[in-house]
Amino acid sequence: MHIESGYMGDLHLFLFGSPRIEYQGKVIEVERRKALALAAYLALAEQPQSRDSLAALLWPDLDQERARAALRSTLPALTALSPQAWVDADRTVIALKRDAVSVDVQNFLHALMQSRAHSHGPEGVCAECLPLLEEIAAFYRDDFLAGFALPHNAEYEQWQVTQREWLRRECGGVLRRLARYYGEAQAYEQAIHHARQWLGLDPLQEPAHRMLMRLYAANGQRAEAIRQYQTCVDILDAELATPPENETTWLYEAIKTNEPIDKTFEMAASPAASILPTCPTLVIGREDTLRDLKERLGIGGERCAVTVIQGWPGVGKSTIIGALAHDPEVGRAFPDGILCALMGETPSLLSELMVWADALRLTDPGKTRSLEELTTQLTAVLRDRRMLLIVDDVWQVEHAVPFKVAGQGCAMLFSSRLNDVAQALAPTPRDVYRLSVLSEEQALLLLSVLTPETVAEYPHESRSLVRDLEGLPLALQVAGRLLHSEARLGWGVGDLLAELQQGAALLSAQAPGDMVGTGHDTTPTIAALLRRSTDSLDELTTQRFALLGLFVPKPATFDLRAMAAAWDIPDPKPTVRVLVNRGLLEPVSSGRFQMHALLVLHARSLLGV
Repeated sequence: MHIESGYMGDLHLFLFGSPRIEYQGKVIEVERRKALALAAYLALAEQPQSRDSLAALLWPDLDQERARAALRSTLPALTALSPQAWVDADRTVIALKRDAVSVDVQNFLHALMQSRAHSHGPEGVCAECLPLLEEIAAFYRDDFLAGFALPHNAEYEQWQVTQREWLRRECGGVLRRLARYYGEAQAYEQAIHHARQWLGLDPLQEPAHRMLMRLYAANGQRAEAIRQYQTCVDILDAELATPPENETTWLYEAIKTNEPIDKTFEMAASPAASILPTCPTLVIGREDTLRDLKERLGIGGERCAVTVIQGWPGVGKSTIIGALAHDPEVGRAFPDGILCALMGETPSLLSELMVWADALRLTDPGKTRSLEELTTQLTAVLRDRRMLLIVDDVWQVEHAVPFKVAGQGCAMLFSSRLNDVAQALAPTPRDVYRLSVLSEEQALLLLSVLTPETVAEYPHESRSLVRDLEGLPLALQVAGRLLHSEARLGWGVGDLLAELQQGAALLSAQAPGDMVGTGHDTTPTIAALLRRSTDSLDELTTQRFALLGLFVPKPATFDLRAMAAAWDIPDPKPTVRVLVNRGLLEPVSSGRFQMHALLVLHARSLLGV
């Protein structure tokens, strides 16, 4: 079965992987990079796009007249590619002729839509939709526009990243369904093939590792299942400096000792409409906090329509939100899904709201809507749904307003580091949940998980260190990873422990609450610790770390391509490895790396910004 949406012509536009255009089976050379960028944008747009908006998108550094002239000169690079007309353009708008060109992404979405028209649930697979799902997986040869970029064009890059992550998420769901279907049918080779494809989209997904372990074990490949567990351990240690989840370790032990295991091939799937934050790999000492917040969400308590988590930078607000969003009890309490948006100081409100609209199938990727239109649509759709809506890291009250679209069956969860913003977002004072720092014992437990060899060899010094760091999870994470890195290299950590303690002790400690809203989102103890992290870098690496502080996105996340461009080097991986080992970057899903807000401020301070 082959899905081409009815198109039988000669012109094909391929956007999965490196973009290319083919006519009658031959690749057509496109001399202008922005012509390809224009074709990709038009291909995903639901309706004709105005010349002014396209010109502003593709040539943001030019004034309107010069940008329109650049667009006029670029259009022939597309219209002259084939004998048949495939671009509609008049004096005001431009669009692709859908019946004149086959677009692989549109074929992918068409097949996906057909598969969802069946009567079974979103995770089911029937004989009719099985070939559709196989076709969808075949269309996804690589990520959307892989290896393609418009240098110095942040808006286009943001659009490209949004589409890439959305399409990757859709493909991951399809591969997950296929792996489970074939696994339950005992067609293990096919199941393993699709599970490996799913894992390839994000090697940090433990559910995918567990799926492969179960499939290998069921297929009699016990050694492969054990090897897959070790691969999972190595990746998590190298990228996140954390151990696997208990469920993964339990499965490994059961396979290793030939104990019976559940033959159900887990989906680990969130509802189809969900946009989830990154799942934290390490949550220590927050059991009471998670219980309290789940009660506020109606799990074992009366549901609050709005809860605002407030706390100073580095206390773990985003970690708690990630843990809640991935909690099975929370998922069951909100069966229609969970939607999360990340704000920061300068959020792209329209882009974040578009992601929600895409998840709810209200619009296709690339379609332009106003904030007011999207808010009205979302409010209408959510009126009768049971969903959890999360808006993380709000800096200004007005930034949260477009996201207040919850119906009566929904709950809203905000977070902010600023007291005044939290109070303004909360209907009543009791709707503000103050997230405190860790207790001394909790902090010591966190440090012992991050660097067990240090705590075992220097118990008194370790306890003194967690006291100096005042239980701040971010400081403990940075210190723990730094100490773990030194210990793993075989170097003594006694001097480093003493230096960390001395640096914190020399500076007067302030109550965490005193730092909120001061405009300097750091504390003396954290500043000393961060300086110690960067002082150990060579001059060139320090300079590259500092340059990352100039990035605008919130949270500050980068892929390898962006870092290579910022540093003007062909291969950024050696530098990235150093920064990850020093706790200055954190790997997140899909090959991206994140720098915490405090680290961004520190990086900027190194440049005198």
